[in-house]
Amino acid sequence: LLAEKATPLLRWMEKYTKTDMLYLAKGGFWLMLGQGILVVSGLVLSVAFANLLPKDVYGTYQFVMSGSVIISALTLIGLSSAVMRATARGDQGALRAGVRTMLRWSGGIVFSGAALALYYYINGNSTLALSFLIVGCFSPLLGAYGLTKPFLIGAQRFRESALMGFWRRFMPVAALLATVYVSDDPVTIVFVYFASNALSAWLQYRLIVSRFDLPLSEDENIARYGKHLSFLSIVSTLAGQLDKVLIWTTLGAAPLAAYTLAQLPIGQIQNAFKLLLSLSFPKLSKSDLATLQETLPHKVRLFLLGTVLIAGAYAFAAPHLFGVLFPLYPESVLLSQVLALTLLSKPRSLYGQALTAHQKKKEQYIISLGSSAVKVIALLTLIPLYGLWGAVYALLIENVFSNILIRYLFSVAK
Repeated sequence: LLAEKATPLLRWMEKYTKTDMLYLAKGGFWLMLGQGILVVSGLVLSVAFANLLPKDVYGTYQFVMSGSVIISALTLIGLSSAVMRATARGDQGALRAGVRTMLRWSGGIVFSGAALALYYYINGNSTLALSFLIVGCFSPLLGAYGLTKPFLIGAQRFRESALMGFWRRFMPVAALLATVYVSDDPVTIVFVYFASNALSAWLQYRLIVSRFDLPLSEDENIARYGKHLSFLSIVSTLAGQLDKVLIWTTLGAAPLAAYTLAQLPIGQIQNAFKLLLSLSFPKLSKSDLATLQETLPHKVRLFLLGTVLIAGAYAFAAPHLFGVLFPLYPESVLLSQVLALTLLSKPRSLYGQALTAHQKKKEQYIISLGSSAVKVIALLTLIPLYGLWGAVYALLIENVFSNILIRYLFSVAK
């Protein structure tokens, strides 16, 4: 009944938004529900970590997580977008093909994890040695079986994505909460994180394959385009984690914990924005680029207006938020308020999403390499000079540069 009453309003809104509002409302509800589960569970874990663990332990854990992201970039992480695109175009066998390909190309993760473990063992740091050994063992499974989410989004099965995502998240959250309550050993926490996530991801994958009776795709373009996107992801991932690595090596574990918490609320808001990007991907894949170049700028402007309001509201609420949830980290408040400016770059990600959907490889290379180069140079220059604030300044500089570059390349793409 509510849906019937809302339909005329949504149709009326389409005249101004130039967007399929029924599709956005239907898919957006389930995606927002799924994101809400992630936000709440992530917030619960962050509060537990920040208040139950010493700053050095929390900083060490975050350093290992950053290292795991870098190591995971050494496999075909771009397969997620390739699987989503293939599924959106009707290939129901893309998930199984993607998982098989991802596992075949996971040797780099195992080798890198073992190499880092050996390095830290030789240098007398058994905590990091054991942690990266765990990363190398479990990350291939997490990456491969984690392809279920882009498959469900590409298939426009938003309801299943939200509901299955709840059960996918429940096991790791419960396991980690129990662990940090009884132990502050970083190795134990890292093991529980990776083992519980790998198990829940595998269970979800088996459930989806059996429920939808998925075939195995023979489309070689999935792997080929996934390799291309993965190369781009390696560059951007390395640049994306460099700030945390530099903070760890130059300032220590406790400052890294403060910096991570400053980024945490911003990251959750950005993840909510990514829902719109995920929701838009199937539609962008089916629209021709020339049409998108005419219609997308209007939608980006509306998106930007909403983002300005959200960023302003967060900056106002941040002191109260940290005072209640993270009272041990007052130094993170101002950092987080300034980092809210990075939210303003999210709307233009729709342009990059359109380029990905239409396999504009040259433009993607320019964006990835150009933005990453600017970020790396800024981080290497500013962190030694200004510490944590240097990292914040570097992120702002990279955001401004990438916004200008993405908008230009989208407008001239053929």
